[in-house]
Amino acid sequence: MSIDATQAPSCAARPATSGVAIIGYGVAGVNCAIALRCSGYAGPIRVFSSTSIPPYSPILTSYYAGGEKSYEECFPWTEAELSDLDLEVLADCPVEHLDPAAHLIATPRGDFSYSKALIATGARPATWGYPADADCKPLVLRTMEDAERLKAALCTEPRPRVLVSGASMVALKALEAALARGCQASIVGVNPHVLDFNAVPETAARFERGLAAKGVKMRFGTSIASVKGPEGGPYAVSFANGESEEYDLIVVAHGVVSNLDFLPEGTLALDRGLLVDRFMRTSDPDVYAAGDIAQSRELITGESRIIGIWKNAALQGAAAGKAIAAELVGREPDGSDAFEGSFITNTIAVDGTLFISAGASTLTPERRAVIEESEDITVARIYERTADGTERLVGFNLTCDEDIEGSRAYDMGAILTMRIEKSLRS
Repeated sequence: MSIDATQAPSCAARPATSGVAIIGYGVAGVNCAIALRCSGYAGPIRVFSSTSIPPYSPILTSYYAGGEKSYEECFPWTEAELSDLDLEVLADCPVEHLDPAAHLIATPRGDFSYSKALIATGARPATWGYPADADCKPLVLRTMEDAERLKAALCTEPRPRVLVSGASMVALKALEAALARGCQASIVGVNPHVLDFNAVPETAARFERGLAAKGVKMRFGTSIASVKGPEGGPYAVSFANGESEEYDLIVVAHGVVSNLDFLPEGTLALDRGLLVDRFMRTSDPDVYAAGDIAQSRELITGESRIIGIWKNAALQGAAAGKAIAAELVGREPDGSDAFEGSFITNTIAVDGTLFISAGASTLTPERRAVIEESEDITVARIYERTADGTERLVGFNLTCDEDIEGSRAYDMGAILTMRIEKSLRS
């Protein structure tokens, strides 16, 4: 699905010019503000934040929970750097309703008008599939508040027995935090292997061998059926395959849902996320979107997808800021400032076992995987047959038994990622 936001109807009656509104105070919102100021926009920028803390990196929350990062290290921008942007930040002020036709934002503190708005509210963890009647309320991992709760739970004495439900990157980050805190950890997932849709079976299997060597117990092809026990545990967990075991703590990582509850149905063009053009404009020319709620071009397939990674959010926010600055002075945005699309990349290490991937990892009739295995590394290169009968590299994933910065595995990951990007953008 795609849209051309330049064809969206303009609103005949709009409030007086009142500057730019940024809904969400994360990496996309901050980079939008930076781009606005660097593009010469000196007008008001009002930021609506649902929390009271400064913008932080969700990537680092697991390292904080696991004791590998301090609280302060999770915040990429200093107070002085944010102050230089001259923002009006409304902390603890979630947006309750957005009315693009009236150019109004409703909040607990009243209504605010805007000339242009960026939606960058991100996503929240989902617990789909976890038993609704479970006696143990699961923990999740995304926000700093989530990380605080997980840290407190992992640091209890004696160290808890932890079950992580899910086999995605977020699940592995929660597992990593548990191992870093010296906890006994297990993982369960409905798919045949860890890493869900990021790895082919050969690289996933090597990663699993690394986890098993660290004492991680794994169950795949099944799910949690019931959780029973007294408040505070221990909890008797029954699995759909008939097995059972006791745990003190359960972390659920079953995906995310976009934070768009404030947007009335039918207001903006929506699929899995808000549909945007190359300048991050939605179906309303005065509303932009970036980050985990924006559905933009995925370079490998050409389809519109949400690719929820830090780099994307930053680049999309910057593209929106430059476009907004241009349009506010009556100029069409420069094509060189557009966000032309991206592909997914991932890097994670759990207690010494490294995984790196980029681009496609699922096989289709047009794709094949070339597997190379050596003593310490397994590499899968994904090739896709093109219309003219040739092949192009569209993805790779690798697992290495060691996590050493600057090693052959990291160098190979960087080179293959560059090859994919060069091929897709040529």
